[in-house]
Amino acid sequence: MDLHEKLVKAKIENKIPMITVFLRVDGPGSTLDMRLWQQVFFENKDINLEDSSMEWSRKLPRTVGFSIDIGTDIIATPIDKGMLCVESWDYDYVRLAKKEEIPPTKENYLLVIMNIFGLDGVKFTIKNHDPKLKSAGMGGSAAVTTAVALLANKLTGNKFSRGQIIGMASMIEEDFGVSLTGTQEQSCAVYGGVKDYIWFPYGIPGKENFYGASIRQTLLKKESYNELRKRMDVYFCLERFSSDVNAEWVKKLMSIEGFKLQKRLMDLAYEYREAIRNNDWDKIAEPIEEYREIREKLCEDYMSPSAHQINEVCKRRDSVCFPLGGGGGSVMVYSANPDNLSNVRKELEGKFKLINYNISEEGHLFRNCDRF
Repeated sequence: MDLHEKLVKAKIENKIPMITVFLRVDGPGSTLDMRLWQQVFFENKDINLEDSSMEWSRKLPRTVGFSIDIGTDIIATPIDKGMLCVESWDYDYVRLAKKEEIPPTKENYLLVIMNIFGLDGVKFTIKNHDPKLKSAGMGGSAAVTTAVALLANKLTGNKFSRGQIIGMASMIEEDFGVSLTGTQEQSCAVYGGVKDYIWFPYGIPGKENFYGASIRQTLLKKESYNELRKRMDVYFCLERFSSDVNAEWVKKLMSIEGFKLQKRLMDLAYEYREAIRNNDWDKIAEPIEEYREIREKLCEDYMSPSAHQINEVCKRRDSVCFPLGGGGGSVMVYSANPDNLSNVRKELEGKFKLINYNISEEGHLFRNCDRF
């Protein structure tokens, strides 16, 4: 029985295979996962995995990210053989093409991924858990790209490794002109939890891997998630694309002053990860704030008017804020004292959407995939 026949049978039995992929929240280390930053700031070091502080990695590009229990579902159903299709309920988007007639355009990038895995007569339907969370700076487009690759891989025998999925999803999304992206959102979608990712753009020395590789450390176990969650809120303000902001940061990276400013980001990302790992809640705000200030120096448009409004409230309430991603539509608010967050909520109530989230141990979940 081939894949198409299995999908037909699954549809009859109402056991349609699907994947749920979760969004992520970043912070200091955001942007350092993008391809150019990984390449520019990587330097070969003696790796010491026995050192839980990872002090050896302080000057390397890294990102701390964690998955949340809000995301996107993708279901796989059969269509006529020789055809591939992707549809999104939330973006009113449909791409239907003959399998042998899929040119490498921006609009076809998800079909190209499906074709890489040899899918035939398959439709992927995409549905967001919260249709309003678009261009939110929470890795939504990258999560969908990664989920399409993960589901296609699952349906065809899991022949690609997790690192290969991450690198594939990142390269196709950027190289096809969908967005400027790195490997952080993709890695969160694959691994989940609260993790520190140290980036290896040329692969970990001595290992058979390449772009998409990372050394990962779990910073918080599941039983400690609430300690971080009660100190960190996320607000959705508006749909806002971050490509222009990222392009400005690329431009500034080419100058000596901009290069030095962005080199400082490595230290701040390390301080952030250490504060989380050690549950040192009083030390988290400082690297968040300095990281945000450097990003704003590099691009004034990083902070939207909504983000500036939230920042003014945070200043009065002993809190700090951080626009997620490359200055997308969501803003993270942090305070070591949860009572301060309650006061921020009161001031912002009715102005912006407070996202009701929990931290997720998983980056994605499969359903009804056992037979594939």
